[in-house]
Amino acid sequence: MNKRPAGALAGIAMVLLLLAPASGATRPRDTLIGTPSAGSARISASAVASRYSIGDGSGATVAIAVTAACQQSCTAADPQRIADFLGTLVHGPEIERLTVQLNTPSQVDFDCGYGAQACYYGLLNKIVINGNDTPAEDGASREFVLAHEYGHHLARHRASPSPFPAAIDWGTARWSSYEHICRLRRARLVFPGSFGLHYYRDPGEAFAEAFARARFPDGAPPWRWLPALKPEERALQAIRLDALRPWRGRTGLRLRGRVPPRRGGAAVRAFRTPLDGTVSLRPLAPRRYLLRLMNLSGRLLRRPDNALRFGNRLDFTVCGQSRLRLAIRSAHRSGGAFRLLIQRP
Repeated sequence: MNKRPAGALAGIAMVLLLLAPASGATRPRDTLIGTPSAGSARISASAVASRYSIGDGSGATVAIAVTAACQQSCTAADPQRIADFLGTLVHGPEIERLTVQLNTPSQVDFDCGYGAQACYYGLLNKIVINGNDTPAEDGASREFVLAHEYGHHLARHRASPSPFPAAIDWGTARWSSYEHICRLRRARLVFPGSFGLHYYRDPGEAFAEAFARARFPDGAPPWRWLPALKPEERALQAIRLDALRPWRGRTGLRLRGRVPPRRGGAAVRAFRTPLDGTVSLRPLAPRRYLLRLMNLSGRLLRRPDNALRFGNRLDFTVCGQSRLRLAIRSAHRSGGAFRLLIQRP
């Protein structure tokens, strides 16, 4: 998966695309909340959660709760219907941790904020949503909104490569790398974890909306986030992979070879960097090396002030680069063999 343009004209085109305003941004779709207020806790206390099969053949169940007021007045508060829909979403074992609470519309306003269609309580693994099957003002169905909230729940249970924020704020590992969230953040075009202050420029919200579009490719409401983040097939593929095969951490790559004597030049190796995040280089032999980390065009990205020796490491944050070049020089008068460990996301 690679969304990196090649050449100056393509780079200019991407800048123009990124700077285009998000279309018709209105009230936020939802809110992310850490812990409930006392009033929200009282509303939740009126609902007793029961577990329901999600019906996808996995044997997984999900907890569904209906508030007392919603039981009396809501018109579409069938817990099994909610559970069956959740079973149609791409998911992993995190679905077993989820609770969905069905509220009356006024309770949704109280729990989630006036005008919000739903909310996600991250510390409680809980989605609060309307017990009435009423479309949102932008045409989003209740199922679409529920899928958006599940996108937050999925990201809540996925790791994010260092040094980036949690995936619930940044987006999952493959999706965020494919969509160049790191570069957009450095350009101050997105604001991770903005708590609604920059809702339509929050990559965590864009990820959740893209997750919902993966379920509803033909029935999605208008895209209101950065145009550059509007998902196409390869972005949706990245989301599916992040859901089914979560990123588990960095993997090791060993480089070995020989370096010339100190005045004889450098050994140059190129290696892939599939995902954004911290890359670390560490000597595996008791020798000292002079390292230069470059992009493929030869521009210097990082070099240590002193020769790198066994027990030291060189760190670099990959931010959009799909491959790097490493020039290795001997710090000794004579050359010899080198062995390096590269840890990459």
